[in-house]
Amino acid sequence: MRISIPTAWLLGLALIAVGCSSRTTTAPEATVSAAASAVSADPQVSQILEGSCYQCHSTGGSAPWYAAISPTYLAANSARGALNFNDWQTYDTQKRAAALQSIEVAVSGGSMPPGDYTALDHSARLSEEQKQTLVKWASQSAVPAH
Repeated sequence: MRISIPTAWLLGLALIAVGCSSRTTTAPEATVSAAASAVSADPQVSQILEGSCYQCHSTGGSAPWYAAISPTYLAANSARGALNFNDWQTYDTQKRAAALQSIEVAVSGGSMPPGDYTALDHSARLSEEQKQTLVKWASQSAVPAH
């Protein structure tokens, strides 16, 4: 059976659309959730981090198959080198403060999560409310306690 080029394109687009509608992870949820709760005691912040950040910024993260064509996700190993939430407990006060400041700047500036990744993984997109929650958390947590 021979498939015409327009039919092949439509079939390919349909497969991409189906893939974009859900996320599959290979990491056990307990591992990701434990890492999220170690970063923030606020369950709302933990949920946002888990849903939008951990795919690239956690060794337990595993993006959906279609994200592999995102240039930003392909650089995930460098993303984990810059910030890895699984290593959060090993960060000293200065490194945590710097990471939190980077989170605040990146989220408020709209560079995180990156557009080329969220175009493929819609579940990683942040609403304005989620952005505000993360920025508030990062700015309050970055202030060193005296």
